[in-house]
Amino acid sequence: MLGRARWSALLGLPVLFCAGAPGPDDLIIPGLRVGPVTRASTEKTLLRSLGTAAARAEIDTGEGFMQQGLIVYGNERGRRLGVTFNSETPPHPAIVFICYQESRTPCRWRTRSGVHWGMRLKDLERLNGAPFQITGSGTDISGNVVSWNGGQLERELESEGRLIINLDVNGPLDPTVTAAEYEAIAGDRIFPSSHPVLQKLNPRIIGMYLVFP
Repeated sequence: MLGRARWSALLGLPVLFCAGAPGPDDLIIPGLRVGPVTRASTEKTLLRSLGTAAARAEIDTGEGFMQQGLIVYGNERGRRLGVTFNSETPPHPAIVFICYQESRTPCRWRTRSGVHWGMRLKDLERLNGAPFQITGSGTDISGNVVSWNGGQLERELESEGRLIINLDVNGPLDPTVTAAEYEAIAGDRIFPSSHPVLQKLNPRIIGMYLVFP
């Protein structure tokens, strides 16, 4: 998950207004919605439409920071969302943390192309049609995809808003990977997914969150 100080580098994207009310599903459409949470939603409309499936709560936004927001589907395993709001009047969703605090539960949310928790690096490369750029291990932003290098997933995940993808480059440790190999992808640096060590590790997605425009 990106720290608060890193978010600003990912924003500055054009605004897309959402038309129509989505039906209940587990679909992520970057720039539009995560299930019932749309760019046009407010806390009031979500509480009214979802009833007991939404509740006010403090949301952990990373690095010890908390922000008032909503928990959506808090009692449904594999669907839990953490929603924070922007400073507009009225406030609209800013970030949706997908399968919020559910690292040990299979996550049901996915994009139209099938991007989902547990997907491996090589599968993402196949969907993208090209290697992509990822942050190194051992930092507070380890494993974040920072660029799709103009591939298919760039058009789907970043054309409006941005779906942040995080892979488990920090472990669990693979006994077939040497200490020297782990060191080769460590630090506050950017690596291509085609790097031999990343190909060997083939890490899986362990986090996703949507930043609305």
